[in-house]
Amino acid sequence: MMGIVVTGHGHFPTGILSAVALVAGWPDHTVGIDFEEGQSPEDLKKSMEKSMESLEGDEILILTDLLGGTPFKMGAAIKAENPDRKIKVVAGVNMAALVEAVFSRSMYDLEELAAAIIRSGNAGLADLDYLGCDGEEPEFEDGL
Repeated sequence: MMGIVVTGHGHFPTGILSAVALVAGWPDHTVGIDFEEGQSPEDLKKSMEKSMESLEGDEILILTDLLGGTPFKMGAAIKAENPDRKIKVVAGVNMAALVEAVFSRSMYDLEELAAAIIRSGNAGLADLDYLGCDGEEPEFEDGL
């Protein structure tokens, strides 16, 4: 199974994973790596590498909070230093994208999954005023 590493600033990674676990159970072969205050970029990179070793499978998806942030840069460095491994780094993860990644990874290869989670992440952002409810409470299927 494809491994997933979620990383970002503060407790965002473990927080978003706890949210996924609340609605769908803790995802297998998935780790959250927090980048906390006082931690060096090199410390973060070592934590990411150690976690990646514990994940089974040839493919690793690294999801980060911000494009260009330290977690993203460390993911990019790991990818560059391991050209023989299948590693994909995607920035801007949100709950919709992570749920897609966790539950769809068995249906896609790494490139296809990256495209699918970007679509889901974008679709997960919505402005209530533009959902076409015209002042009425929007209708949704059962909530999560």
